[in-house]
Amino acid sequence: MTGPRLAPTLGSDRIESIDVLRGVAVLGILLMNVRTFALPSAAYSSPVLCGGETSIDMAVFMIVEAAASLKFMAIFSFLFGVGVVLFTSRLESRSGRSAGLWYRRMVWLLVIGLAHAWLLWWGDILVAYALCGMLVYPLRRLRPLAQAGIGVGLMLVGTAIWWGLGEAIAVAESQGAIDVAAEFSTSPEQVEAERAAWRGSWLKQSDERLSLAIGLETGVFAIWLLWRCGGLMLLGMACYKWGLFSRQLRGRALGWMAAIGVCAGGPLVAIGLMANVSSDWDGLDVAFGNSLWNYWGSLGVAAFWAALVLLLVRVRAAEGVCRVVACVGRMALTNYLAQSVVCGVIFYGWGFGWHGELGYASQLLVVIGVWSLQFVWSPLWLRTFRFGPVEWLWRSLTYWQRQPMRRGSLHSEV
Repeated sequence: MTGPRLAPTLGSDRIESIDVLRGVAVLGILLMNVRTFALPSAAYSSPVLCGGETSIDMAVFMIVEAAASLKFMAIFSFLFGVGVVLFTSRLESRSGRSAGLWYRRMVWLLVIGLAHAWLLWWGDILVAYALCGMLVYPLRRLRPLAQAGIGVGLMLVGTAIWWGLGEAIAVAESQGAIDVAAEFSTSPEQVEAERAAWRGSWLKQSDERLSLAIGLETGVFAIWLLWRCGGLMLLGMACYKWGLFSRQLRGRALGWMAAIGVCAGGPLVAIGLMANVSSDWDGLDVAFGNSLWNYWGSLGVAAFWAALVLLLVRVRAAEGVCRVVACVGRMALTNYLAQSVVCGVIFYGWGFGWHGELGYASQLLVVIGVWSLQFVWSPLWLRTFRFGPVEWLWRSLTYWQRQPMRRGSLHSEV
């Protein structure tokens, strides 16, 4: 006697609103990620080094910072938590267990993330998601209130660590133990050195890429990503159990979610931005104290964006748009990696070598171009195939058997 055959979720079992929201997140996150391809890494959070030479560039930087910085990453982390509940609950309803497949899934996501970071783009987030996904798995069955409480607690711990580190550095500076100006400012010579690296061949970029990637995967993960991403995953689990994606949730509730989110989060984000302007984008202030305003304010703005998307899904006139964006979301992993490939071709030396050539405003043209490609290729691909190519590979490795790819093939469902 054999048990039920386990396989990925098919289209008929998917929750459309989650796919649409995931599509919006993968599109929106490029607004921030494009900076790390187009400009030296320090320009990601400060416009005074390069990229902000004109008033239009500065205005675009401020608008994108307010609307997108940490917001779409928050939605991604939140949806990852939703995915933990969906994936494991469907498995457990069939076989009573999920640990083996879940951890295998996370190990392969870790491998994909490491390959992405070490071979292509240092700013990868998949490594952090894989590690956090392993850690939050045992908490998937807690009551939603407990999950939400632990999630907020983790983010508070992250806040304390980040604030404490900033204070410790300030104290060390006052005692002459560290030169903050040297550690947290970037000289024109450093900017040019990084530009030269990214304009070089793939092999010549390796030292810079690996250095930044490993720093993100170790130190930054331990003191920042672990607490924020893990906390948001738990909040995602809780909100899914509370029925956030249920059609029974009234539109009025989503309206209140949008209003409260933007009213609570917007002012905090604005305070952080104004503090950066007042400090003339001082490296230490930008990195630590001032960033905490956006750390929390971004949650409210992310809730605003999520509520708007969930309301849009209910509008009949928006069905066509939502269908296309849902396709982008169903191929989120493929599209996320494809963004790195396309931006690498445009900005790195093994491609067109435009690194350092486009300011913040011009980068939006690249973003719109990539969005347009993904709006076209995602629906076209899914007309023929069940999954995006990387999703297919990931799922085949997870279930340790080749998954049917083309539509119309027989397939058992979880």
